[in-house]
Amino acid sequence: MGQKSSSASVPGGKSSSSDLRRLEPGDHIYRSMKGFAISSHHGIYVGDDRVIHLLGPSKISTSYPGCNTCGFTPNMGGCLVQTCLNCFLAGEKLEIMMYEESNLFQLKPPYPAKPAQEVVDTAFTLLREGFGIYDLLSNNCEHFATYCKTGHAISMQILLWMTP
Repeated sequence: MGQKSSSASVPGGKSSSSDLRRLEPGDHIYRSMKGFAISSHHGIYVGDDRVIHLLGPSKISTSYPGCNTCGFTPNMGGCLVQTCLNCFLAGEKLEIMMYEESNLFQLKPPYPAKPAQEVVDTAFTLLREGFGIYDLLSNNCEHFATYCKTGHAISMQILLWMTP
């Protein structure tokens, strides 16, 4: 929802000169969603150019042949997937949610971040065991990423949409 944060320089990703901080395992990352000016797609960077993220049903496609890097084919939606960073970014600019910095322009959850390895371990555990059925309002990609990062499943986008 118009979030501002640090941009990272990554392989295949667009970067900004505002901050060339290196992407690290455990980072809560996001990117804008094509065709949706006020929403973004979230995931957890787990290292080795891989991201774990929750896809909604709208990501289903049978015409895409699959990624040559990670083999991802978006033929299932509403589930957790592990993809390469390029598949996650889908040509958009990478943003990193900065939990430890105060930034009036970033709509971040009001909870402290867990240690990076705990975030990565949580993401892999949920990839194996599941995170429930996708629901835009109560169980979306941002809920997943903030749960991994803080232990609280919250979507700032949804909270803002629902605020009169």
